[in-house]
Amino acid sequence: MTASVPPLPKIELLIDALEQLVTLPPGHRGPAPQILLTQLTEGPEAGRVADGLCARFSAGGRARVPFAQVAGEAEAPRQEHVGVAFQKIEEELLRNRPGGFGRLRLPQFRLMRGIVETDLAGCLPGTQATELRNRSYEARCADSVILRALQAVSGGEVPPPTIPGTAWYWLRRPLFGLFPRWWYGRRHGRRMTRKGSWYRSWAELPEGGPGFFADACRLTVGAPGAARREPIVDVLLRALLADLERAFRHPRLSPWGRRRRHRVVLVFPQPPAIGDDTGRLLEQFPQAVEETGCTGVMLLAAVSPGRERTESFAEAAITLKSWIGTTGAGGARVVRVGVEPHADDEDAARWLGRYPEIAVGSSRSDAAPRVEAAVAAVAGVTVLGLLGGYGVAVVTASSDTACLGGSGASAAPAASGAGGDGGGRSRPPDRSPRAVYGDAVDAITRENGRADKAARSGDTVRTVGYLGVPVTADDWGEVMYSGAIPEVRGIALAQEEINEQADQQKSSKVWLKVRLMDAGEGFSRAPEAAKALAKEIKAAERAGQGEQFLGVVGLGQSRPGTLRARNILAGAGLPMIGTAATAEEMQRSPMYRQVAPDNRREARVAADFARHANIVQTAPGTCAPAKRAVVIGDPTDIYSANLSDRFAEEFQDVHRIWYPIQRPSAAPPAERKGQGDEWVSHTSQMADSICRRLKEEPRTVVYWAARAHEFENFLDDFDGRTGCNGQSTVLGGNDLDNAVVEQQRPSEKHPRLRLYYAAQGLAKDSSPNVKGDDFRRRYAAAYGSDLWSNDARVPLASDALGVLSEGINAAYQSAGTAPFGRGGVQSALEQGVGGAEGLRGATGSLIFGKGDKTPVNKRLLILHDTRGTSPEIALECGIRDSGDEAKTWGPSGAFDCPRDQDEDGEGGGGGED
Repeated sequence: MTASVPPLPKIELLIDALEQLVTLPPGHRGPAPQILLTQLTEGPEAGRVADGLCARFSAGGRARVPFAQVAGEAEAPRQEHVGVAFQKIEEELLRNRPGGFGRLRLPQFRLMRGIVETDLAGCLPGTQATELRNRSYEARCADSVILRALQAVSGGEVPPPTIPGTAWYWLRRPLFGLFPRWWYGRRHGRRMTRKGSWYRSWAELPEGGPGFFADACRLTVGAPGAARREPIVDVLLRALLADLERAFRHPRLSPWGRRRRHRVVLVFPQPPAIGDDTGRLLEQFPQAVEETGCTGVMLLAAVSPGRERTESFAEAAITLKSWIGTTGAGGARVVRVGVEPHADDEDAARWLGRYPEIAVGSSRSDAAPRVEAAVAAVAGVTVLGLLGGYGVAVVTASSDTACLGGSGASAAPAASGAGGDGGGRSRPPDRSPRAVYGDAVDAITRENGRADKAARSGDTVRTVGYLGVPVTADDWGEVMYSGAIPEVRGIALAQEEINEQADQQKSSKVWLKVRLMDAGEGFSRAPEAAKALAKEIKAAERAGQGEQFLGVVGLGQSRPGTLRARNILAGAGLPMIGTAATAEEMQRSPMYRQVAPDNRREARVAADFARHANIVQTAPGTCAPAKRAVVIGDPTDIYSANLSDRFAEEFQDVHRIWYPIQRPSAAPPAERKGQGDEWVSHTSQMADSICRRLKEEPRTVVYWAARAHEFENFLDDFDGRTGCNGQSTVLGGNDLDNAVVEQQRPSEKHPRLRLYYAAQGLAKDSSPNVKGDDFRRRYAAAYGSDLWSNDARVPLASDALGVLSEGINAAYQSAGTAPFGRGGVQSALEQGVGGAEGLRGATGSLIFGKGDKTPVNKRLLILHDTRGTSPEIALECGIRDSGDEAKTWGPSGAFDCPRDQDEDGEGGGGGED
């Protein structure tokens, strides 16, 4: 491992994409990939690339990822029938393990290795299977302290000469000698031949056919049949892949397994020679991957040219990156990369010098998992000793009445200004709101400048608008509710990522410039901003400037001004992607769709949660589901009225209290007269009415469908004015987002309150997929840990711009060399970007069916607010990632999640306001 990667043109793209595949964590991988470096003309470049990659996999004499460089002779004595290639792989894997990886067990490989080296010549035909099992067991005893001890206790094969010794021998021999040997043969025989096993598939064993050891006799030395080499390579390869995949299973149960985050890389830096097993190994790798279901391995090999088509470094990088977002099993995906001599490239050399080793984060310690395992063992024994059978029985008996999410008052209040992931609450920054908002705006301005520079270089650049509420005053109270800072931060992070991809994939991606459009407080100026944009677009079309402005994101509040602006933008032919608005009325435009689940989906989930979850306290430490609900809504607010109606439809046994904030003296509209609804003009009246109903039925939940800025006033009046002593359970709509709750701190100020509320994400602790992990990392790098680290409006805004960008890219690719515009973007969005699998978003997968306005079965959380710490997830429903959907919730998944397709056969559902 002395060579470095040669700086060939564009090789940095291949290395970066390849190492991203290597570092994918378990659960986010597709089938094991195979990369074949084909030396197109005579030269050492392919081998140098392979050697250089091995050098990148180590740092300071310690492997950064597990790998095997299969070159040269093995250090151990030559095993004639196993072959030097497999000996070298085993030696290298045992040597090149990163810190914390732990001992690498290869039980199936070592079993098959022992079998192919076993000589059964001279054994009677009927006893060969038994003899093979016995020899395999003896070889296993040599590696196992426990089995060696049992063998020693068993007394060996010959009984002692004395009568008492013989009697004792025949008492212990079956238990400590014969039974372990029988159990070994039965266990391995069933493992290797059970339904779905790789050996049964490879050997084509019929149901009820010969046992494993009987069939494996044909692989031993002296077995009948001339062609024995190829089957040996096949079984050793499959056994090796099965063991390496097994090393990544059950990571939560093992301190070492939790630290195994990166694929095992097998590197063959020299083309296979005549008679070498490597050629057969490379040929069989795809099928072996499919039969073993292996995802935790990558094979990289230098090969001689053949008839197969090869890809350039840039093309291969695109191919590899397309594999990053896929998961599941199947045959190995193969890419052949053409390598030929070329002068050193300055860009490649600069990149290789800047990034000399694979990026895997901080190094791990071998001592850490050992300490963790020891502590866990001691703790487990202690807990079991203290609890015993009685404790388990008590816990089991009381589980039916346990409060979901805990008491909410057990944690000590956090110190003032606490923040970050350590559990404390976050405070607003010490700077002015305008300055904090300006940082995100500056990031967008810088990206716009980069896009202008790219346009001058001939790249494709287009403009989109963000219609949102800006920060115009230094009042943190107003800024908390407007969502201006988290949304603009999400837009800035998404734009940066989109433009990075456009810079790397110039032929298929479009650079985006973002124009910030002032919607005014409560979206009061949104129609005016929309009219100005529509007028500008019309003037540009008359001037023959083409369609440079392709869409709008934002529209994050369900307000009358938002609806008017939506209609104006739709009239100008502009596709729109909403961020946090959830009222169903927002969807009544062919040009509009959103990334958040709407009020219909949220109400279904919330009503199901209130009916089944133990959230209403009936005695200290005891809770039960709600029997009735009091719904608080504002009839003058589109969002609040819609959410109130939907929850009342789903829960049914409700009493409504209407609280019109914009027109407190407004008379009830005619359509709501006679429904038994109650109208109040102050939060004190609301608190008195709720307390009366709690005394009538203690198992009553308050469903807060009103805006968040009146919530604190209600709690103050409820604690200070009523006879309920502050004892209440509140289930909040999505307007009570994480940043607002952290600012108001209701569970600290009102210790008898049990508060639950809906949210699209909990960024600090529960990202739904690898995209969410990456977004959380990029947010922390840009803004650190602050009040909005846990606010779902940040990833929602990022996902919205990502969906619009995907539609723009789809229109650009479909157009080819022809012009493309808003019509093509709208058509792509109408068909559903991302296809059946959708797009991987930071808030979960975004799957738009044809014509859908909201993502199908969009991920939604209900959080439990706690004193002094980050909120806990009480419910999670919806699609996290491709093939990963939370379909149940509650203790042991007792309850089914409401799903969008259950709604009269319709798709859709989504949102936060």
